[in-house]
Amino acid sequence: MVVDGSAAGSGSGSATVTLNAGASVYDALVATGASVNARGSVYGMYVSAINGLAEKEHGANSGWVYSVNGIEPNTACSNYVLADGDSVAWTYVNVE
Repeated sequence: MVVDGSAAGSGSGSATVTLNAGASVYDALVATGASVNARGSVYGMYVSAINGLAEKEHGANSGWVYSVNGIEPNTACSNYVLADGDSVAWTYVNVE
């Protein structure tokens, strides 16, 4: 798991987590011990801030996106079930 807020001057960090079968990307993020602000929506959990870096803080379209094995899935982080060995990255994007 990588959390990269460097585009907004927040730095980045990484962690390896062990999860139970059926765990989601959201579960993995929480398991890192990072401070996470999230809310449920009709689509699943939406992460609005990680370690104090919040959406729209660096531009109207800035915020967090995740990828698994280099691909950005088109589903909420709570819906994506991880497989053994998956690599997850959260990246802060669209900094103005």
